[in-house]
Amino acid sequence: MDGVSTMKALVYVALAKKSLEDRPKPEIGAPTDAIIKITKTTICGTDLHILKGDVPTCQPGRILGHEGVGIVDSVGPAVASFKPRDRVLISCISA
Repeated sequence: MDGVSTMKALVYVALAKKSLEDRPKPEIGAPTDAIIKITKTTICGTDLHILKGDVPTCQPGRILGHEGVGIVDSVGPAVASFKPRDRVLISCISA
């Protein structure tokens, strides 16, 4: 990482309210983790439904915006397909 301990995050506050906040940068927690430095992102339809109030189980404090492009910052020891400095696309896939 670059030595900075926080990142900007778009956070759900309440119905139709969001906030840009400083949040702690993530850390590798599992061998299969990868941390991506986002260069471009957007919120998706799910995030819009959250802001509209269509997802009543969503609690304030949830970080929005999970689709974007970026650069791999670090990877866990079990990650073999990507390495730091690779450019990647992050997409939401429903199971």
